[in-house]
Amino acid sequence: MPKPAYLDQQRHGATPQLTDHPAPAHAKHDWPAVGQRIAIAALPRFGIEPDSPMTLLPQSENLALHVTPHDRPAVVVRVSPPNARTPDEVCSELAWINALGKESDAPVPAVHPATSGDAVVPVTDPITGVTACVAVFEHVTGHEPEDDELAALMPKLGRISAELHEHASAWVRPTWFTRKRWDADAAFGPTPHWGSWQAGVPDPDHRHLLSRMENVIIRRLQRFGQGPERFGLVHADLRTANLLVHGESFHVIDFDDSGFSWWLYDLATAMTFYENHPQRDELVGSWIESYRQVRTLPETDEAEIPTFLAFRRLLTLAFLGNTPDVEVTRAMLPGLPEQTCELAEEYLTQFG
Repeated sequence: MPKPAYLDQQRHGATPQLTDHPAPAHAKHDWPAVGQRIAIAALPRFGIEPDSPMTLLPQSENLALHVTPHDRPAVVVRVSPPNARTPDEVCSELAWINALGKESDAPVPAVHPATSGDAVVPVTDPITGVTACVAVFEHVTGHEPEDDELAALMPKLGRISAELHEHASAWVRPTWFTRKRWDADAAFGPTPHWGSWQAGVPDPDHRHLLSRMENVIIRRLQRFGQGPERFGLVHADLRTANLLVHGESFHVIDFDDSGFSWWLYDLATAMTFYENHPQRDELVGSWIESYRQVRTLPETDEAEIPTFLAFRRLLTLAFLGNTPDVEVTRAMLPGLPEQTCELAEEYLTQFG
């Protein structure tokens, strides 16, 4: 996939550095209204009539609209918030999705290019002057899995993770390809991507215990290393929330966090919020079994899975603690610090 020419001429600024209380550049605007105007303005550039019926999809970081063109199947129009990702990062994400669709059996939605051939177009809202990146995807049918579907899905997630990793290991990326790293510095460094995990943990005693766990995680990740046999391009958010299940099939969506991390980080993301689950070991075991049907996973790597589960949990606390107004925070943050302390006690007993 060639790099769009506009990227050499237009920049939206450097990748933002999140603080403990991140404030997006678009926060002063009514982002849903701005994003919808940008999406409508972008439609003709994708050959879609601006009066096509559309529905706003549940809001996450991106704004997404289900659009039904008059002359072709439905699509999903995604508007990335200004400064959330650089244009290079968005194009890199879509380049991998395109490559997966052409070179693998990974069940990913197709990317629909603009009439110019570009996968991503920058569009400016005429009222606020806000500019954002717009992409259009194939609409795929399916539902977000419920909790009781996780056990049946984990083997499928193990297999698809291995297929993604196999492709990423062999894929020759474009020279301009750039995505974030999800490593110890990204989680615990001076400018963590999602802010400090302490923002989600108000109790000082809890913070003290989790700081001990953080220190052990950092030491073990340093020892584990980032060789190509353990570290590469991953989806980085393979939760059930990013699956669309339809009968026996499913699609993997939302590569928005894709970047460079340990292969086992994809397992940890699949277990987001389930790190304390009574059937955790069985869920992890079924993922591993299916993964090994496609790709090697040494026992020495398997032994480090608790570190990645703990690593992901602290990242989750960081995200929730620094985004207090989103629905997932209101639903999931209450009680999570206490559960994380239970996880820390278990982890430190094993490794501390």
